[in-house]
Amino acid sequence: MDINYIILAHKNPAQVERLVHTLSTEGTTFYIHIDKNTEQEPFERRLQAVKNCRFIETREKGTWGDVGIVQATIHALRQIVADQRSGYCVLLSGQDYPLKSNQHIAQYLTQNQGASFMDASALPNLHWDHGGLDRIEHYKFNLSEGRQDYVVVPPVLSKDFSRNWIYHVYNIKKLLQRRINIKVLLKKRSFPHYIRPVGGSQWWAIPVETAAQVLTFLEQHTDYLLYHRYTLLPDEIALQSIIRQLLHADGNELVQPTVTYINWERPGVTLPVTFDRNDLKELLNQPEDKLFARKFDAETDATILDLLDRRIVTTA
Repeated sequence: MDINYIILAHKNPAQVERLVHTLSTEGTTFYIHIDKNTEQEPFERRLQAVKNCRFIETREKGTWGDVGIVQATIHALRQIVADQRSGYCVLLSGQDYPLKSNQHIAQYLTQNQGASFMDASALPNLHWDHGGLDRIEHYKFNLSEGRQDYVVVPPVLSKDFSRNWIYHVYNIKKLLQRRINIKVLLKKRSFPHYIRPVGGSQWWAIPVETAAQVLTFLEQHTDYLLYHRYTLLPDEIALQSIIRQLLHADGNELVQPTVTYINWERPGVTLPVTFDRNDLKELLNQPEDKLFARKFDAETDATILDLLDRRIVTTA
């Protein structure tokens, strides 16, 4: 089984190097996108001896909640298809790490060959604020490139605007102070009519054949990514909606849960949880279909990665 790992990274070159070396086998190739706001040379230097590693030439800014993250992923998919790769495309961040051995990962994907592993539910999503409809019906504007420094404003002629117009006018003043063009607010914002909106986790694994179909869809619908310039967190909506459309909606056996474990439920901490040595039991108790976990920060606690390495070796 060939596995093509897409790694979106913006920090910790040593941790990305460790991730690559841990996952590297004869059948793996790595497609690494480094945030345009991050110096790439430290990553290249650490991985220069890795033959099965490619850096994506067209780089995007990975501004939190912005479409650049989606575009970076698409650049990697294009490179994988251009390289005529086979097998699976697995999307990871530079702060992910495997929970299972490479043998188990390859075996699991082989046994379920043809399936796409992706969490995505039709909007409105009961687990999201406002069902997630504000993400696709309102306009998101970045105030800066800082994390979560944005405003979401509904179209000015909508009921959503009139219900809380004082707050929205306040946000519009912020945009005008930064000379941000707000003319789009005069238009109703509707999800493209030719596709059904779904949303879910950013992290997925799909067959290369499905990746090629995604690229064809984007070539045929050039307005689709333009629409998502104003979507809040399009990395949880844009590609998920396409993949669901390609695989013929809900209930299709070719759509299975994501293979990446993330803890969004621990009280009193910044979410998602950044795992450390105290979380080993939680990570080891994940079922066989959870092949990876996020997130980790080796600069804060590398011991958890050491402990997982020992476990992976013993279960290989």
